[in-house]
Amino acid sequence: MDMPTWVYRLIYRAPGLNALKRSTLGFCGIATTRILALGPVKDSSPEQRGEWLERARALGFSLRGGAESHSARVRSKLLAWTKALRLQFYPMTWMAYTVGALGAQAVTGHWDLGLYWLGYACLFFGEAATVFTNEWFDYDSDRHNRRYGPFNGGSRVLVNGELSFRELKGGIVVSLAAAAAFAGLLLERLDSGGMAITVALLAMLILGLGYTAPPLKLAWRGLGELDVGLTHSLGVILIGYLLQGGAWHDPFPWLVSLPLFLAVLPAIILSGVPDLEADHQAGKRTLAVQLGRGRAILLALALALSVPLVVLLIKDLPALHGTLQGLLPWVLPHAVLILFLLGREWRRQRDGRQDGLMVASLSYIIWFGLIPLLQLN
Repeated sequence: MDMPTWVYRLIYRAPGLNALKRSTLGFCGIATTRILALGPVKDSSPEQRGEWLERARALGFSLRGGAESHSARVRSKLLAWTKALRLQFYPMTWMAYTVGALGAQAVTGHWDLGLYWLGYACLFFGEAATVFTNEWFDYDSDRHNRRYGPFNGGSRVLVNGELSFRELKGGIVVSLAAAAAFAGLLLERLDSGGMAITVALLAMLILGLGYTAPPLKLAWRGLGELDVGLTHSLGVILIGYLLQGGAWHDPFPWLVSLPLFLAVLPAIILSGVPDLEADHQAGKRTLAVQLGRGRAILLALALALSVPLVVLLIKDLPALHGTLQGLLPWVLPHAVLILFLLGREWRRQRDGRQDGLMVASLSYIIWFGLIPLLQLN
């Protein structure tokens, strides 16, 4: 060009480059990784033009390793792995696990911070292995899904080619190895209760991987929603409870996990509604596929409304140590909101994304971890 490149970019806002980058190449699905602008040409010397030609030649040869620079490729891979982890679902696991640990402390007076973090590391890497496995075995369903969103349809890193099957397999192996390593460190530190912890951790791993992985493939048999509900309520609460000296047969972990279990189910059922067509095509028998859209929404509604009733019935039990006190003022308005949104969704009688409803149903779960945490602290 015949003006200084900084003038073109900062003052004129690079209209020609933006038109080419967005309206032409971007419209055709071609991402622009770098732009080399040279100028002003009119007043340049032969030596300067020769330098520009060498820069362009060097850039051309750099494409042998791909269009992106090495640092850009590293950033892309890190972003892809972050997407594959689906970190938006991990805070609830941590809260439920911590409720179990603090509940045991209230009963036994025992607290071991090292065991607490080792236990959570096992759960974190076990959950990572689970979401990576889901990504692998749900590939057929995900690639046919046209109604995917931030809460359904997977992370799509395989579908979009951001990660390969080989890379994802490596992620599963590394996650399982890390979970096993932390489990070994945890069991080494335990003075007692090692058998109960081992059984609980193994059960969580089997149920987590078995959500989509053979031979269980629970999500393909109409049991996936029950699986997620159990692992994300009783499973993590019980592990936190056992690690701080509690006994598996104590009433606390079973009672405190009941409303959380019922609150998780509506969100899991509803996440299958936008995926219904793709899941049916792939042969996946989720509750949404088996019941149909309308009845799945009604079931989610009934479960969401049952939670406040259960809280009302059990909140004053001595075994809960007041953990559920103060929950109803937060849960009841949220349940009314879900009732309104689900009623509106049911009346629509058409498929589509439902991100707002998913946000409401997933945030509903948070109360059953947050309020018990505040009560136990």
